[in-house]
Amino acid sequence: MNFWLLFVLVFCSYFIGSISFGRILAKSKNIDITKKGSGNPGATNMFRNVGAGIGFLTLFLDALKGVISALAGYLFLGINTTEGLIGLYACGLAAVVGHMFPIYYKFKGGKSAATMIGVFAVSQPIPMLVCFAIAFVYVWFFKYVSVASMLIVTAMVIYQNLTMPQPDLTISLLTFAIFLLIWFAHRSNIERLLKGKETETNIQKKIFKDKKKQQKIEEKQEDKAIKIELKFEKKEEKAEIKEAKHEIKREKKEIKKIKKSVLKTKKPKKRLKAFKLLKRKKQKDIKNSNEKEF
Repeated sequence: MNFWLLFVLVFCSYFIGSISFGRILAKSKNIDITKKGSGNPGATNMFRNVGAGIGFLTLFLDALKGVISALAGYLFLGINTTEGLIGLYACGLAAVVGHMFPIYYKFKGGKSAATMIGVFAVSQPIPMLVCFAIAFVYVWFFKYVSVASMLIVTAMVIYQNLTMPQPDLTISLLTFAIFLLIWFAHRSNIERLLKGKETETNIQKKIFKDKKKQQKIEEKQEDKAIKIELKFEKKEEKAEIKEAKHEIKREKKEIKKIKKSVLKTKKPKKRLKAFKLLKRKKQKDIKNSNEKEF
């Protein structure tokens, strides 16, 4: 086995695991997730306090960290070999540690359940999918995410070690280390479960609540748009009225000028012509005002 390559991959995997997508996504919504709910930057706390959609996105991105790290170890150290599987779990374990103790955030991270799911999704995709489906159904009805996370890691570690063609101590130790870390991270949840004070996560209720909230936001936006439109229409009406008043003033000035010119005219024919012009002007004004009213 190339130990130098393994060391580099494990080192990189830790830094990949240290990326806190929960914090990044919450910050994009101007929320400090460490001050909300449990203060955990993981998918569950994001789901409860930021939104169902953001919660599921955090779950996917945190799982992706495990997938990338485990896949890198498996591909670089040998596909379908014991060395490759060791690389997979060594890098996966590093990503789990990175998520729990991120160097970017003073070693204060999440519980790594999603990252662990990503690791086992690479090593045992079909069993992992079955476990995840069962866990999702459990959370849907019983509402305890912490129990589901601990059950997944327990089931996957047992399955991995029982289905290996040849037992390998290194792989067993690496998978057991992932198991211990996940259970250790959930120690406060275990304590609350024993006391009957564990926080429930109602997926159905949260999704419905978020939909209702989104509808209210959309309704407010529509009302705001209607108000802006009405305001704009009123401005246009005012501008039209102002313009009409200016036009009337101009017409009055023109009539005054014509009257003055008529009075100044000494010749009867020219005076008659001026009077006719004034009459036509008045008729035109009356016609225009009638058209506007119509």
